[in-house]
Amino acid sequence: MNFRDLLNHVPTPLKQSIKAKVYPNMILEGNEAPEWTLQDHEDKWQRMRSKQWTVLIFYPKDDTPGCTDQLQQFQAHLDAFKALGVAVFGVNPAEAESHKAFAEKIQIEFPLLVDRGGSVARQFKCSLPMPYGAKIIRSVYLINPERKIRLANRGAPSVEAIIRSVQALQQATKSGM
Repeated sequence: MNFRDLLNHVPTPLKQSIKAKVYPNMILEGNEAPEWTLQDHEDKWQRMRSKQWTVLIFYPKDDTPGCTDQLQQFQAHLDAFKALGVAVFGVNPAEAESHKAFAEKIQIEFPLLVDRGGSVARQFKCSLPMPYGAKIIRSVYLINPERKIRLANRGAPSVEAIIRSVQALQQATKSGM
């Protein structure tokens, strides 16, 4: 039995307990998001923009089943995000060529950002240092136009729930809450 098979036999509560002790705490909702500037898979520079809602999807690896499914879910709802004025970005340390091939293969229209060395993942507490290199921890952040974190979630939260959160937060802002 290899290591991965062994991990698959560890009970979920034990896995969650280990992750809670080992994984860095996410940036708390209400805190300011770190600034970033990264190149995307089309060699265009993207940066954290003021005055715009942003979703950052930190994902471990291009062209794997879990990452493919997660990014396809965001792609399926991209029109809804655009209608709400939300920019969507995928982030991981793979090179632009890998991102480009992956985006073309699964028809992703939003930018996949090249986080060489994982510096942005570290700033967002989505990186776990390992002896063989950092492991990206699957995480999603929703950032409001004032650069405040409005949602911070490990794993692959429901894209529909993120859209509902944006709608509710935008409505609350309009009504002065």
